[in-house]
Amino acid sequence: MTTERELDDGLAALDQIGREMGEMNRLLQAVQTDLLTRNQQEHALSAELQTMLKQATEASQKALQASKAELRSNLLWLGSTALLIVLAASGAGYILGHNTGLDQGQTEGYQAAHDEKAAASWANTPAGQRAYELDRLGSLDMLAQCKGNAWTTEHQKDRTVCFPNADAKDQITGWYIR
Repeated sequence: MTTERELDDGLAALDQIGREMGEMNRLLQAVQTDLLTRNQQEHALSAELQTMLKQATEASQKALQASKAELRSNLLWLGSTALLIVLAASGAGYILGHNTGLDQGQTEGYQAAHDEKAAASWANTPAGQRAYELDRLGSLDMLAQCKGNAWTTEHQKDRTVCFPNADAKDQITGWYIR
């Protein structure tokens, strides 16, 4: 009886082991299914992360290109503004200088014209006509510079005086008047 009992106990133990092995198999299948599901989820998440990473990279590249374009635009605007300021300053300087020079030139021109009018007016007097005739005959320079033969100059009362003197032959030279 012991052997039968032992056999029954062994069979019961074997049956128990079979049930436990079945339970373990079921648990292993559940773990395997969970692992497969988790792997699929991780794969899906990895693909989703890769897509998001690709989108983030594209967005950052677009932002970089936009910032480069904005920088170019800003530099172009800044250069254009600087050029306009330089041109405006040059134009203002030209106008200011031109007007100042024009005023000064007109003032000097009117002064010269006034002097010319006075000279022309004097030239029409009898004294002016005599001076013109002396110049035409070549005597005005000789008279004005005291360059006649044996003529001398002396300083009197802070001025220079011209004296025609006789030369070695006791002759006094003069100038042409007609």
